[in-house]
Amino acid sequence: MRNFRLIIIVILSIFLVECAKRGVPEGGPKDEDPPKLINAEPNENSINFKEKRIRLYFDEYIKLKEFRKQIVVSPPIDKSFYSINPQSGASKYIQIDLKKPLDENKTYVFNFGESIVDNNEGNKLPFFKYVFSTGDYVDSLSVKGNIMRSYERKYESFISTFLYPLDENFNDSIVFNGLPNYVGNTLDSTNFEMTNLRKGKYMFLALKDENNNYKFDPEFDKIGFIDFNLNLPTTDSLQIDLFKENIPFESFRPFFEKENKIGFPFKGSSNGVKIKLIDSIQRDFVITKNKETDTLNYWFKKFDYDTLYFKISKSNYSKTYKLKKQELEKDSLIISSSINSVLELEDQFKINSNIPLLSIDNEKISVLNKDSILVEFKTELDKNKFDINFKFEVLPNDNYTINILPNAIKDFYENYNDTISYSFKTKSRSDYGVLNLKINDLKEYPVIVQVLDNKESVVREKKLNSIEDPCVFENLKPSNYFIRLIYDKNNNGIWDTGNFLNRIQPEKTFHYSEEIVVRANWVLEEKISVNQ
Repeated sequence: MRNFRLIIIVILSIFLVECAKRGVPEGGPKDEDPPKLINAEPNENSINFKEKRIRLYFDEYIKLKEFRKQIVVSPPIDKSFYSINPQSGASKYIQIDLKKPLDENKTYVFNFGESIVDNNEGNKLPFFKYVFSTGDYVDSLSVKGNIMRSYERKYESFISTFLYPLDENFNDSIVFNGLPNYVGNTLDSTNFEMTNLRKGKYMFLALKDENNNYKFDPEFDKIGFIDFNLNLPTTDSLQIDLFKENIPFESFRPFFEKENKIGFPFKGSSNGVKIKLIDSIQRDFVITKNKETDTLNYWFKKFDYDTLYFKISKSNYSKTYKLKKQELEKDSLIISSSINSVLELEDQFKINSNIPLLSIDNEKISVLNKDSILVEFKTELDKNKFDINFKFEVLPNDNYTINILPNAIKDFYENYNDTISYSFKTKSRSDYGVLNLKINDLKEYPVIVQVLDNKESVVREKKLNSIEDPCVFENLKPSNYFIRLIYDKNNNGIWDTGNFLNRIQPEKTFHYSEEIVVRANWVLEEKISVNQ
């Protein structure tokens, strides 16, 4: 009996091992093929569509990856009017349930982007779309193009593209309140192609649609447009500059920061903003912009009051606020410097204050070099009223000491500094590199040439007014840099953004694609072709 049990156990063990072998893959080439559509119910490109359910069958198990981000339906359908499965897990088919009737005589496109992947290896089925028409034919026109970066070096991805028919019902407000007739997307590239379009005249719009609602929200979205009406059919490839508009100014409830300091939060640009204390007596005040937040600070000298009334205005904007007196601590004058021990050769020494400054007495300030020889200098109060710039010839391989005697600096509240001393040194010229740019094919002048670090901060910039102007940047710290060109059309020294309603395009820019490596004690000559 015991031998019989042993025989049974051995037989079962062999059977289980064989079963296990059958379940283990034998190896072989890795599956790199994407899923294939083998059937669609109804068929692709169906006409006179009236179904409530669509099924798309594949040759293997598939999953939908990032489908909420990838799938684009054109013309747009309210997301509550349809559902797509599987939303998780694997299936051999995709099911689309339509919960509301569709518009008549329209071609619909369900563009799945790259959301369809096989269950095992994650191979993508790229740019799969399912098309049908509720009318007698399927629209077949298309338009393609490229979304260009404007000011930022980094390209944006997942840019929506919209078409609005230019008919008797069209006006500009539709981009804020209505819906486009056709929707496309660049997905994770900068190129787009909108297909299955109808012949006609359209307005084209590109949008970084942060709220994913097919509407332009200037506070959050970037926008791009073309300067002409789009007539379909066309063979033109559209080039679109994407930009962020300056949003309209708006103020918010002010608050006390210190005893005689009030903060006025805002959004938009603070240029040209006026803050007026509504009082029968003229009071001393200073208005400054906070360096770190969108806040205007109203500084005033002490006087007796219970309630303050303010009017803040800009152009057609005006708002009045009331503030009750609060017992808070006073500001005390603090002077500091961002320079620790080394001053770069191209930099200016500056000191900073936490309270707006009124005056500087240079007679109580001295600048000495390493030989204790007095260095001729000038000081300049920055327009922000917090910084004092020291202007003197900065030489390599030198040491400097700046002594500031008491009462040399006076702030808005008539506080004075105590004795202050700063010491720092400079490096040798051989510690830096030189970048000589040869720029070809510039379309127009003036052009602002900017050297950027890897955070896109402007390290150095130079304005070129003609082809003869050299473009040399000396004393650059060894590092990796990028180059941006700005066609300064209005010659104001800065990049100006665009405005959709006024049909103003942003100033053109050019980003050199190569990263530039500057080495110490080295002159690098870099040739840049704008037409590359």
